[in-house]
Amino acid sequence: MTTVAAECWGTTAAQSISSIEGMRHFDDTPDDSRPANPWPRLLALGAVILVAILASGACLVAFLNTGAEPELRLTIDEIEPGIPRFEPITNWGADDEQFTYGIWVAQIEGVGTRAYLSRDVGSGCHVQWLATARVGETVGLFRDRCSGSSYDIGGAVIDGPASRNLDQFSVTTPPGEVIVDFAVLLIGECHGAPTSDAPICSTELGTTTRTVPTSQRLPDDFATR
Repeated sequence: MTTVAAECWGTTAAQSISSIEGMRHFDDTPDDSRPANPWPRLLALGAVILVAILASGACLVAFLNTGAEPELRLTIDEIEPGIPRFEPITNWGADDEQFTYGIWVAQIEGVGTRAYLSRDVGSGCHVQWLATARVGETVGLFRDRCSGSSYDIGGAVIDGPASRNLDQFSVTTPPGEVIVDFAVLLIGECHGAPTSDAPICSTELGTTTRTVPTSQRLPDDFATR
């Protein structure tokens, strides 16, 4: 549970207890002029319950808005070598054709495990894996159906107008597991000489990074500047 949500529920509980304590001082003792009437106490109790429900609802909304933990965990058996696995991240939204953005995780022989953002920076479209598609000697590739850009399983541009390789996330591989940290995006390396109007790209001098929003849709211009 996040700190914000925990504090919210803690405050809600304290307020509810305070309200109940206040009810103890509510005087409905009958006397000679006033017979016993249960309704004031019942109405007060109902008001306390209603306040608790509304406050809990607000806490639930606060908890959901904090977003998912920026980490994807898979077992090594869930990823077949040479066949990327797609994991949707619904908070990031979808492209114009309603293909949900997410993360492609690929085990590459002789290289290791890599994880890519499934959104093409040039078009904003979801990048698909096509197991039988061919470009030259490369069979099996990622393709942006909007621009026609193609990338090999290592994320490198092999065809089309793309100005940088696929963006990646850091991956760690403890025994039997694959953990993708998607809090920070590693911008893809430049493909060709960068131009002033092209999206940012990483160079041999270092990797450019951008913080990834985890609780909202990816902005249209995300990771372009």
